Amino acid sequence: RTSYLVPRTSYLVPRTSYFKMYPFRLLPLLLLMPVLLQAQAGGGYSRTAVEHIRKGEYIDALDYLNTAIRKDPGVPELWFLRGYAKYGLDDYLGAEQDYTRSIELSPHLPDVFINRAIVRSQLQDYRGAMADYDTAIAMDPDNPELWFNRARTNLVLKKPYSCIIDCNQAVKLGYEGETVYILRASAEVEIKRFDEAIADLGKALEVNPKNSYTFSQRGVLRMEMEQPDSAIADFTRAVELDTVNSYALFNRALALLKKEKRVPALADLNRVIRISPYNSYAYYNRAITLIGMGDKAGAIRDFEVVSKLDPKNIVTHFYRGQLRAETGDYSGALADLDRTIELLPDYTDAWFRRYEVKMKLKDTKGARADYQQALELSRRNHLNPDSLRAARTDYLKSLVKLSGDFEEMNTMTARWQNQAVDVQLRPQFTLLLWKADFGKVRLYDVYRKDHWFTTILTLTAETGLVDDSVLFAEVRLRTRQVDSLGPQPDPLFRRGVAWQQLKAWDQAIADFDAALLADSNHAGALFSRAAARFEWIRRITLREEYQGGAISGKPAPAAVPGNFPDSLVHTYAAVMADLDRLLLLDPGFAAGWFNRGFVNSSTGNYGDAVADYSKALSLESNFAEAAYNRGLMNILLGNNHQGCIDLSRAGELGIRDAYRVMKRHCYK
Repeated sequence: RTSYLVPRTSYLVPRTSYFKMYPFRLLPLLLLMPVLLQAQAGGGYSRTAVEHIRKGEYIDALDYLNTAIRKDPGVPELWFLRGYAKYGLDDYLGAEQDYTRSIELSPHLPDVFINRAIVRSQLQDYRGAMADYDTAIAMDPDNPELWFNRARTNLVLKKPYSCIIDCNQAVKLGYEGETVYILRASAEVEIKRFDEAIADLGKALEVNPKNSYTFSQRGVLRMEMEQPDSAIADFTRAVELDTVNSYALFNRALALLKKEKRVPALADLNRVIRISPYNSYAYYNRAITLIGMGDKAGAIRDFEVVSKLDPKNIVTHFYRGQLRAETGDYSGALADLDRTIELLPDYTDAWFRRYEVKMKLKDTKGARADYQQALELSRRNHLNPDSLRAARTDYLKSLVKLSGDFEEMNTMTARWQNQAVDVQLRPQFTLLLWKADFGKVRLYDVYRKDHWFTTILTLTAETGLVDDSVLFAEVRLRTRQVDSLGPQPDPLFRRGVAWQQLKAWDQAIADFDAALLADSNHAGALFSRAAARFEWIRRITLREEYQGGAISGKPAPAAVPGNFPDSLVHTYAAVMADLDRLLLLDPGFAAGWFNRGFVNSSTGNYGDAVADYSKALSLESNFAEAAYNRGLMNILLGNNHQGCIDLSRAGELGIRDAYRVMKRHCYK
């Protein structure tokens, strides 16, 4: 009952992940030249975008394509190109939307149907994908790329024979490259025709002997055929060709573990984690390896990472509970076993282990109850073993799945969306009274809105745009005016904005208070006091969860304890009161709704935050920061589909981190 080491070949990596299928690929740009040549309405923007796409610079391509589409939204090729760029960023939802728009404008381009079919396959809309393939085949039946991509979808649908037929047709039509043989090998593996699969991978290597991926696939197949030495040779060759091939490194580690070579296996797993730091497979298997090497503390640390990446991984909690018990951390062991039983109440071994832990903690009554429950479960298993075992196995399968991203991550050479991101809300906006780069500010027209101090507002979410010397000069100027003219709202407000930019929150709040005493409907002072007070509260409480809470779900405190002369003044309720008054004065002020959404996000009112961001977007449809923050809130609330649509829109509007977040939280 207490053994950790389940058989490595059946548990170190799920069987369904043993053979990694060759990824979908869009039609190469050279094949798309007839389409690209038609995209002249976008002028230089579309041509520049194509050059960026050729180089894999999809973020830069999006900037040019957005401009071209704004200039001429009726050109279907521009929407097609933008869908192509979004796919390159793993934004499948956004790509599908753009391809659909291209088809609506011109339903006669087979290339667009092919690429939309690929995207729909990634979104698991297989019926839609097959409909697109059928349409494309009717238009262009001699296109080998079409048959290749349909073969890939057939393999995903567990139709290996259909996949092989489509691959054969692609070869017959002159498909160029080794990928069709790799794909056909994947289908051969599905029907256990290993020799044919090996032959296909050999053909792939004849076409391109330097494809690291092919060696990786053959190595995995040789593992399946119980040939670990040959597998290690293939994985080694793959790593020689591509030193950051984490998939080959990971599988070489498994092969080495089959040979009981833990030290080199550990070295490979360490390299995988450096390349792909979000890969649960690697941490899990490193933990198992460390247990075999007697490093229980190291194994506990790795299981800790796995539990964060995959909170419902039952075996992680169970194993870590055993390790903690063996190292004397009985409280930690109890927490892990509690979680194990919560996830799988009929897990007999967990009840026995928790009984033993409770005995160590002198909880005799609880231990006796757990022991009785374990005996009852054992008796039930004995009386009806088959049905219970089947149900338990099915449930376990749903809980033990790990996530393994074998792409290069967290380095500047990786694709943009694979690089690490610190998931944070886009910060609140403040007013700016000085000149700054146009790309770093938002403008808001307040002409004939009496509660504002000017006709055009300049807003920014960035800091450090104005030199301190300029800000201190502003403070001195406004101080002289206040001294000579008395408490007039305008100089007090402007001095408060200068203090706010200097992060002197207490002085800023005092000036905004005085400005509002002089003019209780001064919209600028209300907006600015709310932002300054929020930052002042954050500073005093010394808590950073107000941003990290976007995904972690940790709200900031609802009120601040007595660190102020009058602590009741400085609460989030006071911040919201200012924003509520402001929005009564000017309900069309999108940045005001955004800031209120930010405060609601920070205080745990996630549903209200979504409503506030939605209001901001209804007023300004291109409000990228509002789309981004609403996306994070929707994901936190479990509305992943809508959240990913929002993030796609935010990425399209220029927030590059949106693609990194989508990589972590969309399309699992």
